[in-house]
Amino acid sequence: MTARNAAAFVSSVLTLVACGGGAASQPPPTSDHPTCEVSFVTPPGFERTDTFEEPYPDRVGVRLGFRDEAGRELHAFAGIPGEFGEGLPDAGTVVLVGGGIGRLAGGVHRVWVLVWDEGGPCDPKVVLGRGFERRAFLETLERAGVISA
Repeated sequence: MTARNAAAFVSSVLTLVACGGGAASQPPPTSDHPTCEVSFVTPPGFERTDTFEEPYPDRVGVRLGFRDEAGRELHAFAGIPGEFGEGLPDAGTVVLVGGGIGRLAGGVHRVWVLVWDEGGPCDPKVVLGRGFERRAFLETLERAGVISA
C-alpha cells in the first residue's frame, strides 16, 4: 500500500463513517435511545479536535477526534457501524480494560485500528490511529484507558 493509498484509506474510512446512513434518513433520537459513550480518556499530549453524533433508530453513535503536536490522529467510535480496518493486515488481539479482547489491524503506513464489541447497541467500539508505530499506538491506548498493560 503506498502512502497515497494509506491516506486515501484513512480518509475514506472517516468519510464513510461520518456519512453513515445519512442523518436525514434516520429518525431523531428519543429519551429511550441512548447516546453511546466512548470509553476513552484523552491521552496526555492530545487535544480533542471534533465530536460527531449520528442518530440511529435505537441509539446515537459517537465519534471523537484527537490530535497531538506531532500530527498523530486518534478517532474513537461507539455505535457507528462500518468495516473498520478492512484491507489492513491482522495484527493480533489485545486485552481490554475490563477483560475483553479487541482485534488489532494495521501497520501499513502507520495506520492502526482496534475493534471490539461489548454486546449492546453501541457496538462496535473502535479506535483508529494514524501516524503511530505499533508500540506507540498500544501505549497511547493504555494511557487512554482502553487496553490493559
